[in-house]
Amino acid sequence: KEEAEVLIWQFAKYKALAVALNPIALLDVLGGFMTDLVMIRSLAKLYGLPITQHETRQLWQAIAKSTGALLLSELGTGLLLGTSKSAAAVWSLFDSTAGFSAFISAMAAQAGASGYGTYVIGKAAQVYLEQGCTWGPNGVKAVMQDILSQIDSESTVARLRKDLEARLMTSSLKS
Repeated sequence: KEEAEVLIWQFAKYKALAVALNPIALLDVLGGFMTDLVMIRSLAKLYGLPITQHETRQLWQAIAKSTGALLLSELGTGLLLGTSKSAAAVWSLFDSTAGFSAFISAMAAQAGASGYGTYVIGKAAQVYLEQGCTWGPNGVKAVMQDILSQIDSESTVARLRKDLEARLMTSSLKS
């Protein structure tokens, strides 16, 4: 279970970093979806369960449907902030201070939302796989409500942002 938690957190951090560094809005969303699918397959492998690409997509869809508001929010935020981030990146070519500041703000917000969404998806996949590829007697919605009630979104996003800032600072110091 601890290995799964580490794996989920790694994917959430990597997705947040990838989203933060990618200035093209639509690629953020597509890349995020792919990250979630790879994470689900990696979790299945960790638990020694064979899972096909089709089953992975079905599991992702079941989670997405049951957490529709969260994932729609992530998608909407991703597209909105991604567009803002793209515009800020272009603007920074003309006004480096204001554009860069807007870019960083949009980047941090979008990265946090994306990483949080991946963390929730990972926790849901973990429960599903630990229970032998079933949601249990109460179904996916009950599992998702339980997961969402246990996760403190603010502290999770804050932790993601802190990790992201540390990684970006380390990268910029090496440059």
